[in-house]
Amino acid sequence: MSHALPYMIQVSQLSITVVGGGMVAKKRTQSLVDAGAHIHLVTPRLEGDWDELLRSHKVTWEAREGTYEECFLADWVFLCTNNSALHDGFKRNKAPRQMIYRCDVAQDGSFYVPASIQKGLLSVSVSTAGASPSYTKQLKETLEAVLPTHAAEDLQFLQQARKRILAQKGERQAKLKLLKELASKDRLRNPNREEWLNEACALVEKERR
Repeated sequence: MSHALPYMIQVSQLSITVVGGGMVAKKRTQSLVDAGAHIHLVTPRLEGDWDELLRSHKVTWEAREGTYEECFLADWVFLCTNNSALHDGFKRNKAPRQMIYRCDVAQDGSFYVPASIQKGLLSVSVSTAGASPSYTKQLKETLEAVLPTHAAEDLQFLQQARKRILAQKGERQAKLKLLKELASKDRLRNPNREEWLNEACALVEKERR
């Protein structure tokens, strides 16, 4: 996979099958469930503690081996076993428009999974296209160290402010100018930002009259 586009995808409406019951399968299943997905899990056995995931009622476990000839009809299939030949079979038999992830050869799948950082509404992803998971981990740690500790709080404020500004009456350009200024470092780090927002909204409303 020489070229790829980074997207944020809502997975709650996708049908997703995970094949495998080891550490990688658990990690992928956990992140998908956290994002709102329901998982069809195919593996004869589970390694590690899966109890919480199974109790969530978002994982349906089919306790059996995958076969070389079968074809899943899910939108996405995560191949997370240590059997590359089995992965090859699933890829050969994949359904039309089906997206496949391979834990063994990331570049041979339809997509790969980046390392991600989540701080409230902030999502940051970094990937080396499967070239070096270890280097990806180093980059993630570097990014985590430089991200502002108040990012989650700031974004929560900005989200509510944006809803309020766009919902009120006033000129569109005045609203956009206000949103841009509100996100500036000087305004965002001002302890009186709520008061400033109230005054700015009142001014936009007044200028419309």
